[in-house]
Amino acid sequence: MSVFKDWRAHGWIDFYDALAVSANVYFYIVGGGYRDQKGLGIDRIKEYAERFGLGAKLGIDLPGEKGGLIPDPSSKRKAEPQDPVWRVGDTYNVSIGQGGVRVTPLQMAAVTAAIANGGVLYQPRIVETALETKNGREKKYESKRIRDSIVREENIREVAKGMRQAVTTGTARLLQEVPVAVAAKTGTAQAGSGLPHAWVIAFAPLEHPEIALAVMVEHAGEGATVAVPITNEILKWYFEHKKNATP
Repeated sequence: MSVFKDWRAHGWIDFYDALAVSANVYFYIVGGGYRDQKGLGIDRIKEYAERFGLGAKLGIDLPGEKGGLIPDPSSKRKAEPQDPVWRVGDTYNVSIGQGGVRVTPLQMAAVTAAIANGGVLYQPRIVETALETKNGREKKYESKRIRDSIVREENIREVAKGMRQAVTTGTARLLQEVPVAVAAKTGTAQAGSGLPHAWVIAFAPLEHPEIALAVMVEHAGEGATVAVPITNEILKWYFEHKKNATP
């Protein structure tokens, strides 16, 4: 029998607390259920993840993009023929982004932008304008909408509240140094041998977002202690640079 523990005891918490302090057990129960509490189940988790662009390429104008993976019973049977049975523990792992989950920093940046803008998933682009050499005309490229209204906007706003609480009282408190209100979520992704990958996603300002980012440092430790300081420097530089920019 497997035992699924949290990284520390949190006591009684709600949804906002769970996002703020990265409470694993809360999301185990939301995803896989526990006793009389029914969870979403792996099929619905996968459906929502795919709505946000996870498990597929986003179509950025760069070579080598990876699609990642949101595992399910079918993918486990292929990947682990020696142990093909999907258990509630597998759902627990997927619920917190562990197990067979594979995502890219680009995907997580796109997820963050979708939360910031109220639920629209965009195709990311590197090139904005290209000059046609034959006639000297400029060709403008605009990001396409991959999906509108991923979930109801009022639900997106509740997620943003929890991400803001991560900054005010949770694992991303260092981001209070940024001169605007930031919303963030830290992550510590186990990666087999060695230290885990340190993650954080963030957007700012809270009320009228203009920047969204994902920071991931491979085999560096906890997101709160490694990725958050990097994010802090990026956002402080961005808003200080914007303030001093010549119109």
